[in-house]
Amino acid sequence: MSSRLLASIAASLCIGVAACGSRKDEAQAPQLAELQRTLSTLEARKTRIEDIEAIKRLQRAYGYYVDEGLWDEVVELFSSDGSIEIGLDGVYVGRDRIREYLYALGGGKAGLSEGQLNEHMQLMPVITVSPDGKTARGTWRALMMAGELGKHAVWGEGPYENEYVKEDGVWKIRKLHWFQTVIVPYEGGWVRHEDPTRGKHVSGTLPPDRPPSVEYGTWPDTFLPPFHFMETEQPGAIPTVTTTASADVQESLESLARRAARLAHEVQLLEDQQSIEALQRTYGFYFDKALWTHAADLFADDAVLEIAGLGAFVGRTRILEFLRQLGPEYPSEGRLYDHMQLQPIVHVAPDGRSAKGRWRFFDQAAIHGKFAEWGVGVLENEYVKDGGVWKIRRLHALPTMYTSYEDGWGKSARPLPTFMSSIKPDRPPSVSRSAYPAAFVAPFHYENPVTGAPVYDSDAVDLPAVPSDPLELRSFLADLERRIGRLEDEAQIENLHAIYGYYLATNQWDRLTELFAEDGTIEIALRGVYVGKASVRRNLNLYGEQGIHHGLLHNHMQYQPVIHVADDGQTAMMRSRAFSMMGQFGRYAMWMGGVYENEFVKVDGVWKLKKDQVFNTYFVPYDVGWKNSPPRPAPGITESNPPDRPPTVYFEMYPKPFLPPFHYPNPVTGRPVTAPETARSYE
Repeated sequence: MSSRLLASIAASLCIGVAACGSRKDEAQAPQLAELQRTLSTLEARKTRIEDIEAIKRLQRAYGYYVDEGLWDEVVELFSSDGSIEIGLDGVYVGRDRIREYLYALGGGKAGLSEGQLNEHMQLMPVITVSPDGKTARGTWRALMMAGELGKHAVWGEGPYENEYVKEDGVWKIRKLHWFQTVIVPYEGGWVRHEDPTRGKHVSGTLPPDRPPSVEYGTWPDTFLPPFHFMETEQPGAIPTVTTTASADVQESLESLARRAARLAHEVQLLEDQQSIEALQRTYGFYFDKALWTHAADLFADDAVLEIAGLGAFVGRTRILEFLRQLGPEYPSEGRLYDHMQLQPIVHVAPDGRSAKGRWRFFDQAAIHGKFAEWGVGVLENEYVKDGGVWKIRRLHALPTMYTSYEDGWGKSARPLPTFMSSIKPDRPPSVSRSAYPAAFVAPFHYENPVTGAPVYDSDAVDLPAVPSDPLELRSFLADLERRIGRLEDEAQIENLHAIYGYYLATNQWDRLTELFAEDGTIEIALRGVYVGKASVRRNLNLYGEQGIHHGLLHNHMQYQPVIHVADDGQTAMMRSRAFSMMGQFGRYAMWMGGVYENEFVKVDGVWKLKKDQVFNTYFVPYDVGWKNSPPRPAPGITESNPPDRPPTVYFEMYPKPFLPPFHYPNPVTGRPVTAPETARSYE
């Protein structure tokens, strides 16, 4: 057969195949258009979750940079037209003026000097991204521990109401506004001292570009900040995504399958981040209650636990040995060690097999009658996915400050916590000294989130296999929609829980009640169970009259959430931590700590509180602290405002031991966390 004839036959075959392909595409066109619209919407919803996480990393990075006085790094987080407003200093506009202001706050220099402390925790985010995904608003709470050894120590606290903008795909701070609730000396705290700054820090020598945007009084005056979520009918809800999805340009099935594969991979990375954050937060809850075996099970076989200034323990067996040297397993009488895990910045490798995370730890530790202390520091950790399960591969604790409760950080400093193992480490520390009064910057695993390079190179990754049949692809996208919906649910529940805290801190009882389902319940401090919104509202009267009141402090912080949404996406459970600065000027001041085990329900697409239950760890007078605080029961039932049902679980507070029940098993082993005989149910 001649070559010319072969060419003619080949050309005919190509024309036939093309015609068949064309007819097939035409027949599938409506299906492909539907798949294309669905895929575009899912991509936009996934991007919304990425936006929320990017904004959280941005603001948390701000806090870590402020800790160390890294003012130039802070400035790079702002847009070119950004502004900063701290307390009542006024508004400073543009990066140059922001830099001037920050350097003025830092005494004209960057960095901390030996003996300086400037902890600036960023807690309780409520992030609302605009429907077009170009701007966002965020509420945060700052808890500050600042001072200089041998000179002074202060507490600071107050919320941020910020605005953010997305420029060239990167989120930046457009407006940072911190409302000053309390800045008071450590000795005597908020019961004895008015705010000595009156909200003015450097404006006397560095005039602002604009006067304060809001005028208010500082402690003991009180103020309701203009929380952005109060402007919406459904606080905390995730707004509907606005997309420009169009099927005007028809994509092929193969192109849609490739996009779906990429989307599935990116969703998996978001799920990985959530799993890692739950893992580390669970480690903190286990550490609190001396659940050493469960805590060690969260580590990989070849993991390393290193403490700066002490050394490294290699392998899970040695890590368990180290933990057991800290004290007996399970809660024990007279022992307190709340080991809070806060302010995560987690980056998952593109291949989804490893990750890095920076965390802040905040410790309240005591042996009743012997000692009590504060501790803060940084964790720079590594994680590994082993058999599909995330585990801690390296936990590197870099203490920033430990001090006795009696003295505070203005008078004394300790290189390591009093709770410390006596066994010899396997390796010397890679960092010999990090704790106050040293001027030490814990190394960052990431560069500046606005100007720096990515944590990981974006190497090619293996994408999941995606079906090429339209019906099977539709089913694949339906599963992705469920998974994206789960991520949205978790974001909304975290928003809801933080909003609860802001309303509780400002006595906004009516607004708080609206966060509950119609049949929701509240159970706090053994006061019993109040059932239904009317009873929930009645319960809140136990904590004072609604509204802001002069000299009344009830700053209620809640963080460290571990959230599990049910498979049907209609209910969820959450464990988190509560910590309150409470008191009345001139009369009393106290601390409250505890654990939430809450339930949520989705009502018409919006999450509501189904069950709000707090297991209080302590109520401790500020001027006494944990060392010598007398045993006391939780407040219990108030006869003049009785509950609808008695308490569901009886518990005793510090110095008595108690293990609040976990709604979830160990995330690595799947074993349930069982309590010793320190809790009993009412019959």
